[in-house]
Amino acid sequence: MPELNYNQIKNILPQAYPFVFIDSVEDYKEGESLTAVKNITANEWPFDGKTAPEQAFPETLLIEAAAQAALLLYHVSKVKNRRVHPKYFIGKCQAEFLKPVAYGQSIRLNVRSGKLLDTGGWADVVVSAEAQEKAKITIFFSVRGLA
Repeated sequence: MPELNYNQIKNILPQAYPFVFIDSVEDYKEGESLTAVKNITANEWPFDGKTAPEQAFPETLLIEAAAQAALLLYHVSKVKNRRVHPKYFIGKCQAEFLKPVAYGQSIRLNVRSGKLLDTGGWADVVVSAEAQEKAKITIFFSVRGLA
């Protein structure tokens, strides 16, 4: 069961703190799937520190977390151990939000590969917490600097 910790993730993703929205990767299968985890805490920067527990984590940041999870699947599948840092460009996103995500929840981002090419690809991401689907997101992206 391959795993990635936060330090490995921040070395893969082009984002820097506080914009890294993946805490760990529990498992992945190259070219097929990846399961990432994001713990939503009350001290996250989108929360003002005096919010009610039912305040939702912003949906745009859920899309960003889904995109990061998709790029991690791309990385472990296509980039692997190459000493390159490709540039990623997010294209079209399709999202359906089913239930809000509140702080105190640990979300799972289950990524399924649609197609991964040297120049980009797409992936479906299901965001869930507490055994409930929270969102379904499809991410299309392009990659430069791999070939």
